[in-house]
Amino acid sequence: MNSVSTLRDLAKKAVNLLSRHDFARIYTHYDADGISAGAIISKALLRAGKDFQITFLKGLNDFEPEDGELQIFADMGSGYSELMSKIDADLIILDHHKPNGEIKPKKGFVHVNPHLVGIDGTYEVSASGIAYLIAKELGNNLDLASMAILGAIGDKQKFFGINGEILRDSVSSGYAEVKPGLYLPSGNLLKALKMSLEPYLDFYDKEAELYEFLKKIGLDVEKEVDDLSLKEVQKLADAIALRLLKIGAYEGVFEQVIGKKIFLKNLPVKNAICLVDLINSCGRAGEMSTALSILFGDEKALKTGLEINEKFTTEILEELVKRKKEVKEGFCIRYLVMEDAVSTSPIATIFSRYLMPDKPIVVLNIKKDGKVKVSARATEKIAQKLDLAEVMRLSALRVNGIGGGHRVAAGANINKEKIEEFLKEVDRLCCAMLA
Repeated sequence: MNSVSTLRDLAKKAVNLLSRHDFARIYTHYDADGISAGAIISKALLRAGKDFQITFLKGLNDFEPEDGELQIFADMGSGYSELMSKIDADLIILDHHKPNGEIKPKKGFVHVNPHLVGIDGTYEVSASGIAYLIAKELGNNLDLASMAILGAIGDKQKFFGINGEILRDSVSSGYAEVKPGLYLPSGNLLKALKMSLEPYLDFYDKEAELYEFLKKIGLDVEKEVDDLSLKEVQKLADAIALRLLKIGAYEGVFEQVIGKKIFLKNLPVKNAICLVDLINSCGRAGEMSTALSILFGDEKALKTGLEINEKFTTEILEELVKRKKEVKEGFCIRYLVMEDAVSTSPIATIFSRYLMPDKPIVVLNIKKDGKVKVSARATEKIAQKLDLAEVMRLSALRVNGIGGGHRVAAGANINKEKIEEFLKEVDRLCCAMLA
């Protein structure tokens, strides 16, 4: 039996456990993948005539297990074996992060995680993809593949393996369309290039440079991205490739930026990239219910979400301009320490993929309560030798914190007074793995 079949068997077991309950308590992560997973599970449960309550979490560090009949954790849980073992309820975990330790359930338990069956959860399937497998077992839910596509894009995954199957499901059912094009937001060309976080082109606060960029390739600044002809797309693709080379981007981003664009016909924002940015922004701003409502088709929520996205994107771009000179060198890492910044994850991602891709980057954000949120990133090339999930787990453990994630994208939570010791341990472990 192949690994995909085994994963589907786990999904069936989860549905069997679910079928014994009329109510589920759902906990999910607050990023695009977690919110999409939560939306898929919620819709599938509604259609199956089951009630639910959903809670979005930034992590499980301060989570207190509750009693209840059934609890579902999505995009989290696999790395918290001790905590999960304390839950006095039937338990389903739908996650794609590397499991850490053995979970010893008190009651019924199903753990659906690609790593358990030899599938790479970093690139081949996200938590929303796992949630979609459950939804397919629950009923006719092919339309929910669109949301699983959002999760894969949000987690920088690739469309092969299970993700490839999910995309094919959505296209063959008429819910998605894949077109040749550029991985760019829809809308005015000038604004799209200036405000884009993925790809990051370093045009923010550089309007004269951007005008010159478009003038040189003969494109009208008033043109809409989605109205570009194939010839204009090719011109822009060549210019973007040169721009990425100029700013020093990791070579792996080229295949993700240039090639194809996914449009989701059954969701309120058709361009998948735009919708991922929108959902992520709402999550980072603490407006997870707005993001969920958008995925459920609420027009009022969409208007609110667009305003949140504009504000959040501007704040991240301004942080990047400000923080470039504050990045410090370790032996085998770079690191950036911020205080009460808007977010760490997108900043770490952009530094790692576009501005400083030759070393892992560790971004720390000191909150007002003295807690420190850590986001670490490395390119796929570096991750061939380095496992950031393990680096974060071990380094955080050393300072009584907690950490984990994926090989290329991981995080931790530590206390402020432990920053120096933590960074030294991260650097030491990275040097050891990269030697």
